[in-house]
Amino acid sequence: MFKIKYNILVIIQIIFGILNTTLLIKVFGVSIESDAFLLSCAILNVLQLILTMPVFQFLQFYNDLKIVSIEKSREFYNYLLFFSLIYGIIACLIVYLFSGFIIKLFTFNIDSQRLLVLTKILNVSMLGAAFYTVSELNSQLLNAEMRFSLPYILSTIPNATMVCGFIYLIYNGSNNIVLIATAQALALFLCALVGTVYISKTIIKYKPVFSYAGISNFIKNSIGMQFGNSIYHIFFPVVLNNFLSALPQGFISYFYYARKIMDIINSFTIGPSGKILRSKMSKLFAEKKKEELLKIGKKYILFGLPLIIVTSVIACFVQPYILKWINPDLTIIDLNTIKLIFLSLVPWYCFMLIEGPYVLVNTMSKKTKILISIN
Repeated sequence: MFKIKYNILVIIQIIFGILNTTLLIKVFGVSIESDAFLLSCAILNVLQLILTMPVFQFLQFYNDLKIVSIEKSREFYNYLLFFSLIYGIIACLIVYLFSGFIIKLFTFNIDSQRLLVLTKILNVSMLGAAFYTVSELNSQLLNAEMRFSLPYILSTIPNATMVCGFIYLIYNGSNNIVLIATAQALALFLCALVGTVYISKTIIKYKPVFSYAGISNFIKNSIGMQFGNSIYHIFFPVVLNNFLSALPQGFISYFYYARKIMDIINSFTIGPSGKILRSKMSKLFAEKKKEELLKIGKKYILFGLPLIIVTSVIACFVQPYILKWINPDLTIIDLNTIKLIFLSLVPWYCFMLIEGPYVLVNTMSKKTKILISIN
């Protein structure tokens, strides 16, 4: 389950993620722009969950179909590719039209300065988010076919593009944060395009399919499972960001800088194994090999949990020095606040690691009510 080549790809992905966060801290520090940009990323994360709802169960349904008929599984993908593009564009158009209401939903008490910057960033970001459903569908197809390398490469593109944007800002002495949102939107479009072209040329040749029998059952199950699996990911950010935006300027940046550090650790320690785990468990579940399901689930927890704890402890001690080196303007209060928030996130990430295999089994069982009750 733990492949060196995938860890190397994750290291490359993490390097760009670190560079992206480093340059954000260096150029904008703790400011109106950093607060607005990080807040827009939080809103986009929730939007991405909503955008992936109709295709959430693709991996399991695709593997089930492949056992019955390879041709049917290919038609299934081709129909969903068309559906994902239309759905993504319409959903993002609706979000754009009601962006004022959505921003207020997340940040009811935000001040006018940050609201203005946030609105500009989010309006640009919508252009790229329209293609996120296609990217997610392609990623699941590649994982189902055990081709894990390309999804890692594609997921590196947004960070790499934004790094280029930050370098441009530094070179020109600019603080136009909207340029970074533009780079991010362009990258999301490229990810969808490259993934679709690659799949069409190497795995499933694209043939237009505009209807598919039983698709309503799939979409209904996918929306129910994704909603059940993401209740706290969808509703908690609304509460959290309203709380953070009511605090003085900078607290949004404190929280999301700490979270970015934790996300980097999580990606490095269990990122590759998590993707492989889902694909392997999906195949084993379709083949009804329950004993092997339990075995690889335990292996994932026993390997990942100590690794994430040890890495987090090391990060706790070194991060203040690294952050101070990146931006000397950060104060002791800034550094200590980020460190304390980081420590508060560690138990939650450990909990999510432990529950991971069990959530996957319930997801593959297509038991919507159980996931909604647990969440």
